[in-house]
Amino acid sequence: MDVQEAVAESQAVANADDNGDARRDGQRKFTMGPNDSLEGKLVYDGHVHVDGRAEGEFRVTGNLDVASGATAKISIDAANATVKGTVEGPVTVKDKLTLGKNAKLSGDIVVRRLQIEDGASLNGHVRMGDVEQHASGG
Repeated sequence: MDVQEAVAESQAVANADDNGDARRDGQRKFTMGPNDSLEGKLVYDGHVHVDGRAEGEFRVTGNLDVASGATAKISIDAANATVKGTVEGPVTVKDKLTLGKNAKLSGDIVVRRLQIEDGASLNGHVRMGDVEQHASGG
């Protein structure tokens, strides 16, 4: 468990991300615990897991997960998102949004693919197709 080995391993995984392997665990991950709260704007290059209370704006290059029991009054802009808790606010997801069986989402959604499990609640307008909003370069 040499530090240099860990750094070398980290760089190797980062290079794999350039080859479209972003779903591997190599991408950075920011995790909020059940007793954590965040207010403001979060811009993060990696994955974010919310298991507490969040308020504001979240722009994430990776996946955003809102855990069961979590409460988020946020605008979401992410590659993929999974909601199992409560989210209030607009959601823009470049690929897939999944609403778990206990999810409660109130807000307008722009998404390419949408999966809603039995028992989830969704209040808002949904626009599906290729997400061009916030895309750089087009």
